[in-house]
Amino acid sequence: MGRIVLEVKDFSFKYRQTKRKALKKISFQVEEGSFLCIIGSNGSGKSTLCNALVGLIPHYFAGKMSGQVIVDGVSTEECTIAELSPKIGLVFQNPFNQLSYTAGTVAEELAYGLGNRGIPREQMAEKVDYVSKLMRIDHILSKNPLELSGGQVQRVAFGSAFIMEPEILVLDECTTQLDPSGSEEIFDIVKDLNKKGITVIMVDHDMERVARCADKILVLDQGEAAAIDEPKKIFGNPEIVKRGIGVPDYVKLSQALKEKYYTEREIEITEGPTIEMVKEVLKI
Repeated sequence: MGRIVLEVKDFSFKYRQTKRKALKKISFQVEEGSFLCIIGSNGSGKSTLCNALVGLIPHYFAGKMSGQVIVDGVSTEECTIAELSPKIGLVFQNPFNQLSYTAGTVAEELAYGLGNRGIPREQMAEKVDYVSKLMRIDHILSKNPLELSGGQVQRVAFGSAFIMEPEILVLDECTTQLDPSGSEEIFDIVKDLNKKGITVIMVDHDMERVARCADKILVLDQGEAAAIDEPKKIFGNPEIVKRGIGVPDYVKLSQALKEKYYTEREIEITEGPTIEMVKEVLKI
């Protein structure tokens, strides 16, 4: 087992002026360099959990909290969001929530967090240049962030989180404003970051992508942790479907093949192994 960089212990949270708890006794651990995907139906608590992981709960969102979120050995209650930022960063579901609303240009927006951290100007300029090219927004550096399209703001939002070089990157459905090709482009960057050792925690509704990326999957249902396990075990569990969670099409195909041809093979969750399974049972 690798080093634990994040731990959630018996965590519950209820927003002020609501009757129902948004999260109920959530517990799990995240290993350094791993890729955890969080899935669940609308209202299951995914965004609330993301806010808790980065310290926005309890420092920004008011409510009743119990349990702990521990990042690199330190409770989020015991340090500020600024102190947490080198360790863990969040890309919001709504990219406009990421904007500082004080920067006059995209370049200033990308550099905003670096300036607060006291990074030298020359080093700051190098980082802005690198990240803007990586995110393909180098042609709009002089534009006002408030004049951008939703897709452009999404890229700026991701860039402003990535430029801080956090050890853990939390992504809350961070490509909602992008077209399919732009979305895959961003996830190629995310996968590359993960290969380089960045720990990724990602909320996503694309089950094919979750199956491809995740080392483990956390299933949330009405604020509770219904399951946490490897993708094959999650998507092969009939109880998960009953909780309103979709499964990858490859799972449906391999399950149908197992039932029709009584093959002893395990179900498959990604394209390549599923094709091999089809060839095997059909003797192609």
